[in-house]
Amino acid sequence: MKNIFLSLTFLFVFSVSGATSPVEIKVWPEGAPKENRLSSADMRSDGDFLIGVSEAELLVYPAENPNGTAIMMCPGGGYYGLAMGHEGKDMAPWLNDMGITYAILKYRMPNGHHEVPLPDAEQAMRILRERSSEWGINPNSIGVME
Repeated sequence: MKNIFLSLTFLFVFSVSGATSPVEIKVWPEGAPKENRLSSADMRSDGDFLIGVSEAELLVYPAENPNGTAIMMCPGGGYYGLAMGHEGKDMAPWLNDMGITYAILKYRMPNGHHEVPLPDAEQAMRILRERSSEWGINPNSIGVME
């Protein structure tokens, strides 16, 4: 079993070698409805791990030959930060090659305010549905990964 996992991991890593640049969309261009009391000065990066995210953003990787499906990824990090690499952009080329439009939600950290991340995800889903024709997505065929 271990050898199969290592083989699949090896295959996955080499099949996602080149990512295109995403379309970057502010989730709340007019300001978020709930505050997390973080500022852009609080955000820092440890490689592909973002800490102290204060502004939600949707990063969309449109498929070149869309099949009508999209996935929105909400990267993990225990509400401390976001694993934007292996739980985010690293999967874009692989999913795009299958015709799936891929979006990563860079959601705001709660910073003690549990009500902050969910509205980010709901608004990001609204954005994907509103702009679905632009990317060849069926608005009823959008899944969420976390």
